[in-house]
Amino acid sequence: MTNRKAMVFQCLIILCLGTIFLIPFESQADVSFTFAFAGDTGQYGASFGSGQNGTSSFVNSAASLQALPPGLSFFVDDGDISYNGTSSNFPPTGNEVLWCNFVKTNIQPSLGANFPWIQVVGNHEDGNSTFAKDGYIDAFTSPNCLPKPPGIGFIPSTVGCPDASLYSGCYGREGYWDFPLDRPIARFVMIAGAEKIGNGTTTTTYSYCPLATCNNMSFAKRWSWLKGVIEQAKVNGEWVIIFDHKPCLSPDLATSCEGSGTFNGHNPGAQKWNLFFSEGVDLVINGHAHVHARSKQLTCWGTAEPVTSSVVGVVYSPDCVADDGSDSVYSRGRGVVNVIEGVFSQQNGQVNFTRADTNYFATAMSARPSPTVDPSVCCWINGSPADMNAGIGFGKVTVSAGQLSYTWQMSLESRFIGDQAPTFSDTFVIRNDLPAKTSTLYDSIAGFLTGHWISIAAVAFAACVSIIVMTLRIVGGRARKWPVLGSPVSSSQTPHLNPP
Repeated sequence: MTNRKAMVFQCLIILCLGTIFLIPFESQADVSFTFAFAGDTGQYGASFGSGQNGTSSFVNSAASLQALPPGLSFFVDDGDISYNGTSSNFPPTGNEVLWCNFVKTNIQPSLGANFPWIQVVGNHEDGNSTFAKDGYIDAFTSPNCLPKPPGIGFIPSTVGCPDASLYSGCYGREGYWDFPLDRPIARFVMIAGAEKIGNGTTTTTYSYCPLATCNNMSFAKRWSWLKGVIEQAKVNGEWVIIFDHKPCLSPDLATSCEGSGTFNGHNPGAQKWNLFFSEGVDLVINGHAHVHARSKQLTCWGTAEPVTSSVVGVVYSPDCVADDGSDSVYSRGRGVVNVIEGVFSQQNGQVNFTRADTNYFATAMSARPSPTVDPSVCCWINGSPADMNAGIGFGKVTVSAGQLSYTWQMSLESRFIGDQAPTFSDTFVIRNDLPAKTSTLYDSIAGFLTGHWISIAAVAFAACVSIIVMTLRIVGGRARKWPVLGSPVSSSQTPHLNPP
């Protein structure tokens, strides 16, 4: 009997402990999701009719909206949302709901009525642009337009956004969300680098720079917030992906490393990128430049800090390149990969083949049908100009614990060169070769089970103990009532089947 009881006891212990300890180790390995993104999503109303009165078909934007595939977890619009205000000789605001309805009309048939559309401010909707004002970010994110999706768990900046409306907080400007909400494997950080955002009464400058460098307390507070958010995500073992409308490096003709001016002799835009390099950000996504571009994996700027608002401030240094991206495979932790996606609808950008910045990019593409720069080709492939078909589109990334996998998806071909094949394409992966990290209280395995696994384990353990005790009592009771065959039995224990 002793052996039988021991076996039962051991089996129950193994079963219970197995159940308990599987709770916190329901790992990130099985989690994956796909999102899409682009900047510069709007179309000038004058191009295809009046967006002001709602009659425009917005041909290019509609093509890209309709090309967004089912199965996406969300889309991020990385600034310059509509272009349908003073850029097209219309009033600066009042067009936002028309644009939002246009988006819904084109995406809801395939993506559903509640598809999460996440918006990041660009200079065309910052409320403070001197050259154009095509709506205001808070009108685009308002409850009757495309409000903050409830399922992303957006955490606003602790520094605060005094220019924001009451209903938006910092959404659209500065904050982050971890995804998926129950078991996050990636942190998405939304910032408004080099933007001066104004709501008519208050203007806020969103720049990021250490106090000792730029000597600006406001910039230093935002720097510290951003640094803390990135570091926390890295401790949690999450991928870190930054959405910021304006790039600092660019292979196009006109985009510079904007930083809202020079402070204490430094460019805050460049200092922000120094933070990305030092903290090991995995992927930075921009718009603003009307091209598609994917950088090499970078660790620094080169020998000189880019000068704000200058397209000639970058010096190319091969020492800053950890991986040239020629095989489209990067290893996590070696440097930062930058993707510029500004051709959701725009065709006017061109690649500058003589610019120093261009050497920091593995691929680049212009959707312009007839490039006018020399050489008059669309693309840059692994250090060489290339002539091929090109067009508008967006980026798509599948995220898992093991890798980030990117695909460029063309939605409408705009440049045709006979029967040439293939058209421009771009794919890459960032493989997670780093050892797994855990954080305090299993934050790296998020969700309800993760956050409460100790309590759940305690309850499960108590239940296991109760089951074991009850089982042993039952087994023991049966043993006392029904002795094991072959064991000595006293006369008082002998069953009387036929009592006298």
